[in-house]
Amino acid sequence: MAVFEDDFMDIQAGLVALALEAVGDANVEDVYIYGSIEGCMTAFNVFFRVDGEVRYLRDVVDDQSIRLQVLELGTGDLGKLRDLCFANDHDCPTQIRGRYHAASGGYRAHYAYDPIVCDEQHGIAPSEAFVMWVDDVRAGRDDLATDNAAGIGED
Repeated sequence: MAVFEDDFMDIQAGLVALALEAVGDANVEDVYIYGSIEGCMTAFNVFFRVDGEVRYLRDVVDDQSIRLQVLELGTGDLGKLRDLCFANDHDCPTQIRGRYHAASGGYRAHYAYDPIVCDEQHGIAPSEAFVMWVDDVRAGRDDLATDNAAGIGED
């Protein structure tokens, strides 16, 4: 694998590690990372499956300062991802949705490259896209959990 791909995956692995460190000893089954990188806007969020239930970061981590630190560090890491793409003349994804399955150590991701936030006709806020994804996972529509889900680096 080329250096770019290694660095690209290292940043995502760091986001998963950040989320796992924040939740400590919670019985985390899955970590879902969300990133939005468009124009000058970058946003990061995370949610979990714990004991079979989908939970927001605020439901798993009581300390608000830790939650804010996770979001700030995650957003900073997405900035590093943008810089990496720019420095290597690669398109930067406008959206990243990743799922880390704790039992297997497997990671699947979906990368979007079309405008989502900045789409003039249909643009939505990163927070809205994030909540829609959480709702889909809660409703059993976890597209990153199936065998036909996109693997790392695929659309």
